[in-house]
Amino acid sequence: MTHVLAFGDDRSAGAGRCWEWIVSQRWDGWRLEVVTADPPADFHPVEPDEARLHPWDPENPRQPIDGGFVAVEHLRAEIDPRLALIARTWDLVAVGPHAEGWLKALRLGSTADWLLREPASPLVIARQPEPVEQVLLAADGSSHAARATNTLAILPWLEGKVVRIMAIDDGRTDTEKAVSDAAESLSATRVKVETVTRRGRPTNVIIEEIEKTRPDLVVMGARGRGGIKRLVLGSTTAAVAGSTDRSLLVAHAEAETV
Repeated sequence: MTHVLAFGDDRSAGAGRCWEWIVSQRWDGWRLEVVTADPPADFHPVEPDEARLHPWDPENPRQPIDGGFVAVEHLRAEIDPRLALIARTWDLVAVGPHAEGWLKALRLGSTADWLLREPASPLVIARQPEPVEQVLLAADGSSHAARATNTLAILPWLEGKVVRIMAIDDGRTDTEKAVSDAAESLSATRVKVETVTRRGRPTNVIIEEIEKTRPDLVVMGARGRGGIKRLVLGSTTAAVAGSTDRSLLVAHAEAETV
């Protein structure tokens, strides 16, 4: 089975940073789909084929050099970029950090609340262009965190990286099981696993741990409410996303509503 990475490319500086993050890793065996979307000017009607993602040939295509991808395809649609991001189910969607670009469509309280009608693919907000070496994984035993962990586990460049699995004892989490389950999910990846348990409010503890360890990638489950709320992140994930300059991978359990 070939895994697919979708790169949300709005040609902004943030998208450029995300592209640098993508090409700094090796994606052996993966397929890359570069997704560009532009809403029609003045909301004029467009042909159905133009409103759907379709192959196109941009003037300056994104072409990774020896990145390991088995195929690269550029896709375009004349629709709102937020709709383009949910038009298909991808193994991972990568976007840049600038609010002016794709991330603005995913921020809390945005019009994504009423646009998002399908389950979201796992999402990376790429903030640093360097290769990932250190990962902080927040494990709380939820199905959301499990999907985030499983997404991390399929990344082809994970071998040899250091993954710090952190569980937080907030009176609601079986920390021992959460850490054990996460470590088991990563057992076939040949990562260097570290484990730690902290006590306190999850939001504060995670932000403190990020500031202390400065990981290259933070991995968390996102608690949504199903349907159009899928990418309206839970309060902890939202707070972390708004408080760190580190790259972030979030995922929501596909078949569950909260």
